Amino acid sequence: MATETRLLIVRHPETVANVEGRFVGQAESPYSVEGTRQARRLPRKLARFKPVVVWSSPLQRALFVAERASRLTGAPLRVDKRLIELDFGQAHGLTWEEISEAGIPFNYRSADEPVAPEGESRGALEARVGQCIDEMCAVGGRHLVVAHAGVMRAALAHVLGLSGEGLWLFHIHNAQMAQVRVFDGHAQVEEYVQG
Repeated sequence: MATETRLLIVRHPETVANVEGRFVGQAESPYSVEGTRQARRLPRKLARFKPVVVWSSPLQRALFVAERASRLTGAPLRVDKRLIELDFGQAHGLTWEEISEAGIPFNYRSADEPVAPEGESRGALEARVGQCIDEMCAVGGRHLVVAHAGVMRAALAHVLGLSGEGLWLFHIHNAQMAQVRVFDGHAQVEEYVQG
């Protein structure tokens, strides 16, 4: 008998870095005013999913929401470093304009080259996120994942069987939620809404 898995993949609430258009990647950034509102309401919405496990990036902007959803549901919390955002290397903390002004090469297209010098490649992000998602699907049941835009794109592309470039098909707002059903090796997005 095939195992059914339901995934609810969520991007963290809005941060100051998001408002300023900064690539903070694996560093912390506090919530904006709107992000604080999203962080208050999001855990209750996520609890309605009734997960068997709550997974989270170790970064506080995701973990804050995941911890509260875990408490509301009684589901165990798993903090997994594979769900951390992409490392932007030399582009860390900069805006598009600042990256351009500094002459820092920035390449999202290549799966193998770092997005910026000293950073992580898109392929490395896809590999670690895909491994984590495969573990969830092997177990089955309902899994809540609270993470980042890059992680969410990689997870959706992986589970839906899209090519590497396919991850750019998703526009992901802060507090965006995607519910995916995986059954017998096939996946479909059942809901895609803002939290």
